Amino acid sequence: MSGITAVLVLGLLALAGYLTLRAIRAPSSSRTVSEWEQGLLYVDGRFTRVLGPGRYWTLGLKQQTVVVLPRQPHLDYLTNADVTSAERLSYRLSAVFTYAITDPRRAHEQGYRELMRLAVTEALVQLAAGRTLETMLAERASLGEALLPLIAQPDCGCTISGISISAITMPPELRRLYAEIERARLDGQAALERARSEQAALRSLANSARMLKGNPELMNLRLLQALSAQGGKGATLVIGREAFGLSAPGETSAEPVQES
Repeated sequence: MSGITAVLVLGLLALAGYLTLRAIRAPSSSRTVSEWEQGLLYVDGRFTRVLGPGRYWTLGLKQQTVVVLPRQPHLDYLTNADVTSAERLSYRLSAVFTYAITDPRRAHEQGYRELMRLAVTEALVQLAAGRTLETMLAERASLGEALLPLIAQPDCGCTISGISISAITMPPELRRLYAEIERARLDGQAALERARSEQAALRSLANSARMLKGNPELMNLRLLQALSAQGGKGATLVIGREAFGLSAPGETSAEPVQES
């Protein structure tokens, strides 16, 4: 019996030494959970408890994992979702959405990020299918209000509370087409403004002509003003006497007078 007892004791000592050595060699690390975060503790792959703010060490024979999730509402991005407009034009939409985690364990285990992005993508496809591309471009600032009701809230312990369109990306050929349309519209506006300016100038000239027709003295004064504006250099003015009403009775014409 003494021999068996000695063997058992030696076996227990060897097992204790092995476990001690394993514990010493086991990797240790720490993870800090801040006040604006919430933590989950998993031991050997099984959920144990929710962790509050603090510093936690993962040391021991069992594998311990600390998962940290945001406690406050958080922003996420969805870029380049392929959509088709009501007129069957293909382009891409990018969105920024706000979400809050209501059940941290369910959110982590269900893969909340992928499910939320899938829900947002489906909502973007529905939004684009019911509107033309021109409408999307014109109403981009207010599309978030119409997009939020289209989101089917995913069953992953999260709630999407806000969303907005961050970018509308068109293919190169579509961008060139819209650039040509805008250029043509601006050219039309420029031509219309030129026509309006010409009409205004013609009306002004017509008014001036009516005024000068009944007032020859005003015409002469206008000519003198034009000569004065040129400084009197290199200008020649030819005026007949009838312009001043100096014609003798019965005369139909007068010799011109040249002044330089």
